[in-house]
Amino acid sequence: MPPKLSKTAKQGLILSHLRSTRTCHTLKDLEKVLPSVASINGMQVKDFIQELTDEGKIRVEKIGSGNWYWCFGGDEKKEREKQLTQLRKDVERVKANCKRAEVDLAVRKKKRDKEVAALGKGGEAEWAALLERKKGLELERNRLLAELKAAETVGEGKGIGQMREEIDEYRQQAQMWTDNIYILEQYVKKITGGDREILQAVQRECYGDEYVEGEGLRELLI
Repeated sequence: MPPKLSKTAKQGLILSHLRSTRTCHTLKDLEKVLPSVASINGMQVKDFIQELTDEGKIRVEKIGSGNWYWCFGGDEKKEREKQLTQLRKDVERVKANCKRAEVDLAVRKKKRDKEVAALGKGGEAEWAALLERKKGLELERNRLLAELKAAETVGEGKGIGQMREEIDEYRQQAQMWTDNIYILEQYVKKITGGDREILQAVQRECYGDEYVEGEGLRELLI
């Protein structure tokens, strides 16, 4: 039993066949020929052709009502030359960046040497101490930023701003219901003929711990 071909090997067989024909093909033609050429199922031909087209290894052109596919040897050579040209440009760009980095490093080193020299005797040690202090300050800054972030995000991941908005909304709702309670008190007072004892009894029953003797509903602190 012959070994199974990899996907790459099958693609290579398809490309070799198209180059050898030196002509254009419709998808229908390829679906008839390629299964035996590349050992693939007829249903897979369209997928293979699409992948090779997307990768630029096969050319396609719509002529009339259908697509025509081809792959000439010269096309592959041009594509490789194009890739080589781009690669050379990338190499030159990297070289230029490296050169700029080397110049920048030399300038920084020269500046550092001058600063160390300006510190006088023991300048190297003082410079190291300054760097260590800078490192410590950066760590402290990061710690404070972390604390600030934690303080701004509390309780179910809600920020302080969001919690303030919710508190304002709850305060408005509490005030609204308090006003409704006072309206109901007036209604109870009216239907009881202004009997203070009955009104206070109703208040004690309804307000519970929020009832203040002789005053009624505890004042809402907002």
